[in-house]
Amino acid sequence: METWELSNKEPTGLGRTLSALAVLFVLTLRQHVRGRRLIVLCVLFALPSILAVIIKLTANLRPNELGEVEFVLVLNLMPSALATLTALLYAAGIVRDEIEEQTLTYLLLRPLPRWALYITKLLATILVTSLLTGAFTVLAMAVIYWDAPDQWRAAMLERAPRMVVLLAVAQAGYCSLFGAISLLMRWSVFVGIGYIVVFEGLLANIPLLTRKLTIMYYFRVLAMRWFDPPESKEWSIPLAESPSSANCLTTLLVLSLVLTLFGAWRMVRGEFRMKTPEGS
Repeated sequence: METWELSNKEPTGLGRTLSALAVLFVLTLRQHVRGRRLIVLCVLFALPSILAVIIKLTANLRPNELGEVEFVLVLNLMPSALATLTALLYAAGIVRDEIEEQTLTYLLLRPLPRWALYITKLLATILVTSLLTGAFTVLAMAVIYWDAPDQWRAAMLERAPRMVVLLAVAQAGYCSLFGAISLLMRWSVFVGIGYIVVFEGLLANIPLLTRKLTIMYYFRVLAMRWFDPPESKEWSIPLAESPSSANCLTTLLVLSLVLTLFGAWRMVRGEFRMKTPEGS
């Protein structure tokens, strides 16, 4: 981690504390946007756009069939696989990466509360994952509709911004969840993968009450209310019996807040084994 130019003296006020946290926020952003992880994720996020190009070149699609391509690539592949994986890889490393880079001790010695350190790094993580997911979502939609001028305006000026907001809300939930898991157990990445497969993959697709325990369920209800895709019947969600858009948004935001506060509490109460050059 880059050098943090902050003295070891106690902060003289709220302004100094916020300034120090702002520095940590920026450093966390820079930490996330460098390295091979970002390159690998960018390649994976480019897959929907690449698949869209292949489909458009090999299949003689009619204009009314472009919505089906959007449904498969943007409303299914993007949130269920790419967005969740991105949130897991970044959020699970909020503390672990500092241990691996031998910088956690340096952070904990700063005259700043542990809970503020955790929340600051989590917010930076949510921002990075949301921007990454949103940018490639807009790219995929641009590729899908680039040669359909009659649908371009609605896709890019109406649905794309809403999709970016929807994915950002989902990323807040996923990042706060995986961040909390990373403070509970050592092998958080593997546990997170298991959660994605079992809950967000399996249970979210089974029309039982248990799917209301998944973030994907509320994402899909919002997608149905905001976009009304005809193909959404594949999700088997009776919209008349589903929560309203306001209730879905409230549920996801409250869940994110609760998990964030839990993670901050674990950060305060937790004991961390510091990694040394000797591996002790």
